[in-house]
Amino acid sequence: MRKILVIWMLIVSFVGFIGCSDDDAKVPDISFRRAYYVLPAMEALNVEVRLSEPATEDLTVTFDVTGTGEEGEDYAISAHEFIVKAGLDTAVVVITPLNNMVEGREICLVLNRVEGYEFGVYKQTVIPIEKKSAFTTSFFPTEYNLYREMEVAARLDIGSKEYTTPPYDITIPFEIDPASTAVLGTHFEIEGGIQQFLYQKDDYMARVKLKFLKKEEGKDKIVLRLVETDNFMISTTNNRAYVTINGPIGFEDLVGSWKFEEFSSMEYVKSTATIAGDTEGVKHLPENSSSDILVFETSGGKNFIRTGQLTGDLKNYLCDGAEITVGEIVNEQIYLPDEMREWKLLRSVLRTNFSKVNLSFSPTNQNYSPAEVDFRILGDGDILELRIVQYIPTDFLQETYAYYSDPFYSGDVNFDKNYPMKGKFTLSFKFTKVD
Repeated sequence: MRKILVIWMLIVSFVGFIGCSDDDAKVPDISFRRAYYVLPAMEALNVEVRLSEPATEDLTVTFDVTGTGEEGEDYAISAHEFIVKAGLDTAVVVITPLNNMVEGREICLVLNRVEGYEFGVYKQTVIPIEKKSAFTTSFFPTEYNLYREMEVAARLDIGSKEYTTPPYDITIPFEIDPASTAVLGTHFEIEGGIQQFLYQKDDYMARVKLKFLKKEEGKDKIVLRLVETDNFMISTTNNRAYVTINGPIGFEDLVGSWKFEEFSSMEYVKSTATIAGDTEGVKHLPENSSSDILVFETSGGKNFIRTGQLTGDLKNYLCDGAEITVGEIVNEQIYLPDEMREWKLLRSVLRTNFSKVNLSFSPTNQNYSPAEVDFRILGDGDILELRIVQYIPTDFLQETYAYYSDPFYSGDVNFDKNYPMKGKFTLSFKFTKVD
């Protein structure tokens, strides 16, 4: 009996030894994390490969791509191999949807053999591609003026929802409408030479830049028209953009008399300040009369403003006889009530410096100083927009100014500490040319 027991124990020990030897010699495996993914219509997808144990050195895992989906059309893939870093057991490739407008397409990824590894549970993974709905495209806004160069913008909607910050670049085609009087290549050019908008990854709108070449009477109108494709339906109302070629502007375009029309940024300033809590400060915003006249003139080689025909509150800021020095045409962000999203779009302004203004913008408080004042010439040159960007209000928006002028205010990316009211609280006034 004892002899049988000893023999049995020897057999068990031998089997255990063999088993341990097999465990020590076990080959690591590699596998997709899942056998099935879904590529969303509008979002990128991470596809993951896993090792059964961490890699001892950087490991390259290649794979084949098959399926009915078209790479470069339906989707883009970040790489055709996984790189598993030493010490890690996972790696990822990113698949991004593109113009995936055809239903029923899919991607299949199949792992290739890696020396020293066996295949795990999922050697391949199948990825159905969700169909994307067609975009509706429209211009935003539809009216523009071209001085030296400017951006025209388009927006995208899916159904009733505005589409912003795409995870990939989108291009939107457009044409020069026959209604244009300006000639491409003669009076203006398109940056890059391609008739398409570029909606860059993570941006808020699609853009194309136009550049001034030549101004010619009767040939100063550009009309851009969106093109409908399988990917893009066009808006029935905002499918054309109208650009007036003004050409480079200077003080000579300001010379003359201008009649007050409107405080064009009032609603935007009022709503923005109210949301910020300055409910008292918005009660006394500047008021002006439709009979107010601004006059710009040149005398003795110098430029001046005349305010003797002002009766409204603008006379509390502008000083009669102030000399105006003209600077450059620069690009600025514009904040207007009817263009609430347009603050992301740059517009050209003529930058000037006035020798004297009353920064307090008050009839009872005087704080005279030189200041920057910006202008835009709109329409066919018959609309003047006066933009007051440098002021220290004492009769209105006091809390707003105190908040934004605080040295500890960090501001947003576009905030200018030297001009705390510039941007959201720029005071914009429109005038029309007096014949």
